[in-house]
Amino acid sequence: MTHKRLNLGFQWEAAGNDTPESYHTMARLSLAVNGYSLTRNEDGWSRTVKDEVLVSLYPLAAWFASSWWRLLHEPHPGKGVRPSVSWRMAHELASANQGYVWPTVMFATDGEGIQVWSSPSDQNMEQSVRYLNGSSFPSFVPKDDFREEISGFIDAVVNRLRDCGCTDTELAALWKLVREEFADPETARLRTFEAMMGYDSQECPQALLQAMVELSDKVGEESLLELMSALAMGKEFGLCHEKEIERFSQLQGVEGEPNIPGPEELNPAGESHAPWMLAVQDAKSVRDYLGWGLEPISNEKLFDALGISAATVEQYTPENTSRVSVAIPMSHRKMRFIPRKKHPTARRFEYARLLADCTSQRHGDGWLVSSDLGTFRQKYQRAFAAELLCPIEGAKAFMQGDYSESAIDDVAAHFDVSTTTVISLLASNHLLENDGFSGGNGAWPYLPIVVPA
Repeated sequence: MTHKRLNLGFQWEAAGNDTPESYHTMARLSLAVNGYSLTRNEDGWSRTVKDEVLVSLYPLAAWFASSWWRLLHEPHPGKGVRPSVSWRMAHELASANQGYVWPTVMFATDGEGIQVWSSPSDQNMEQSVRYLNGSSFPSFVPKDDFREEISGFIDAVVNRLRDCGCTDTELAALWKLVREEFADPETARLRTFEAMMGYDSQECPQALLQAMVELSDKVGEESLLELMSALAMGKEFGLCHEKEIERFSQLQGVEGEPNIPGPEELNPAGESHAPWMLAVQDAKSVRDYLGWGLEPISNEKLFDALGISAATVEQYTPENTSRVSVAIPMSHRKMRFIPRKKHPTARRFEYARLLADCTSQRHGDGWLVSSDLGTFRQKYQRAFAAELLCPIEGAKAFMQGDYSESAIDDVAAHFDVSTTTVISLLASNHLLENDGFSGGNGAWPYLPIVVPA
């Protein structure tokens, strides 16, 4: 029997003397992701270690229900960006609060599924329960699995309260509303837009919401959602960001007609939840298609693949002061590229990322969007660009087993990429230690919320 990707297990247990909602939903709770317990804990009173913790499930179910749309559709703003308090309250499980000590767990979509970060309890804090497990990297849960497990959990709590005579609870009313919204495609679409802009359900200004709906026809819905999240970067999206999107159409940019293979000409990537695996295979296929082998790619070859002359790129001064780069489709397969990077090496990588977005064609006919978000789309772009510009087999052949700092500098200069790109490639291929999302402090990208018991 296969493990669930996400498993919220519980056993009802009468305990405490609290409100009816809390009393009737006391239970031994276990939370596991891909078979790994996130609730394994040491009880401060009994000095025992177990995988379950005694809590009321009512506040947890209420938190899941109130955060439903944002959990499913609002990504993490990206490495090095500290999310807003509003973002954290909607994505960190400790926000369920109500006086219970919850495990340090965070959920955020990457566009394809839900990423789950976890961290053990701070040993310097005195708490009745100390959670023991954390992870070096976020775990992946498919969206359908997440929806099924969380909705089943909330249903169980609502049914438990109903069976115990608590039929008129705030949770029951909230969950009924969420289910109705989810069942109606147009309402669900609006809730998705709100969540991607960093707003709780029905809290986005109607004028802004309507403007984004109208703009989605021009930009492409998936691309617009990426743009909204990237421009807001963990904060609420506002009218200034709307104008920023509209301004892209007024910029001159650099026009080109990409000369690259379409998906039907690439080798099938197969099924994988890992964006870098798909990206690396696609990048290799593009190199093979264009006859580039494992050698460094000159600016002339790279920009020619995008239908742009290297001289045009070098003479162009970026007008884009935004947090994102875009390419806007024009007539007859032409694109207007609107980059933001000025440094030559960063510029090469940026154009390679836009080439990745153009090659995959996973996003319909909408704008190409490149940002610092940690979504599946952006991770795919970064991995594709790294393998395209600096193929790992070419790097290994050049380095000949020497992965020292000076060798990394040499291979970066040889392939005209940053040392960060080389380090990332080597780490991804297990040739260097990888410190994960946070830059050395485990998987959690910033100091998590801790609510004292």
